Amino acid sequence: MISGRNSFYHLPAYYRRLSHNKIPFHCLFELTHHCNLSCRHCYVIPKKKREITTQEAFRILDMLRAAGCFYIAFSGGEILTRRDFFKIAAYARKLHFALRLFTNATLVNAKAANKIASLHPYCVEVSLYGFRKTHDYVTQVRGSFDRTMGGIKLLRNRGVKVLAKSVLMNCNADEIHMLKLFVGKDIGISWRGVAHLISPCDDGNKRPLSLRVDNDMFYDYLHRKVATKGVSSPLIKSFNRRRKLNEPLCGAGFLNCSVTPYGEFNPCVQIKFKNNDLRHNEAIRIWREHKGFKELRRLRIKDRVECRDCRDMKYCFVCPGIVLLETGSLTARLQESCRQAGIFRKASYEAIHEHQDRDSRR
Repeated sequence: MISGRNSFYHLPAYYRRLSHNKIPFHCLFELTHHCNLSCRHCYVIPKKKREITTQEAFRILDMLRAAGCFYIAFSGGEILTRRDFFKIAAYARKLHFALRLFTNATLVNAKAANKIASLHPYCVEVSLYGFRKTHDYVTQVRGSFDRTMGGIKLLRNRGVKVLAKSVLMNCNADEIHMLKLFVGKDIGISWRGVAHLISPCDDGNKRPLSLRVDNDMFYDYLHRKVATKGVSSPLIKSFNRRRKLNEPLCGAGFLNCSVTPYGEFNPCVQIKFKNNDLRHNEAIRIWREHKGFKELRRLRIKDRVECRDCRDMKYCFVCPGIVLLETGSLTARLQESCRQAGIFRKASYEAIHEHQDRDSRR
């Protein structure tokens, strides 16, 4: 989850129309849970099950196309560990999907870069967790930073739109701002954003949560982010509208859906259902008729009873999937979101006033 508001009503009007018509516009398609890295914060827990075959992937893409899906984001694990990845991706392009590719780029050599460029993806998103020492610490693979940078440059030099993204952790909080500058000025690619909310593992294990930043780290990070632009900061602009109590919890199950490497069809990677195997069921039928999807779509902000009157609601980012993994409920109060929202409020207020004071002295 990249930083930003998860408000349904922040979406353009045509997205909302798609949602009301129950169109799964964007699908995060996890092709594999295998990976050549071992990132400390990773939530993926591979199952002892057979992953989908090439032909099964083709059939799932056919169903998604028929359901009205437009964007496919191929993810993992690491997508390039699948030997048939380029066959599957080429088939998706044949169906006229707009492709987003999520990769760590360590396996991108000249040949792979040429093939990726030939797919004409909308973008390729690559995670960077810091500079060399920090990045390799997070991935637990020595040399991974250099290989990732090499892959990025190969793609960039072929005209592929590459976006860098990161996750805010206690081991990299002091590097994020410099990393963003490095990506833009030295590497020449764009910055996608930073995920602030680390997720538990798929099986509920909370091991990754030990990497969450403490109050001082989060405040310093936000203060620096907001102070440079003051009220014109995109982060501040996103706080200028109070969330409506009758809006959906998020876009999962409305515009967004997810497919696991085992062919399971879900609203997102964190919210998982049963009786949703696309090898034996039609995607559009699950999307429209599955009990889990229907129940999710009925939920509204007002159903987060503990949060309705909170003064920090407009500063709060809550991922219902992470809430579910941590608390067992989609609508419970997430203490981590409460903590972050309070720091958001304080940091933004102080940074704006400092910015205004500097302007008044000029």
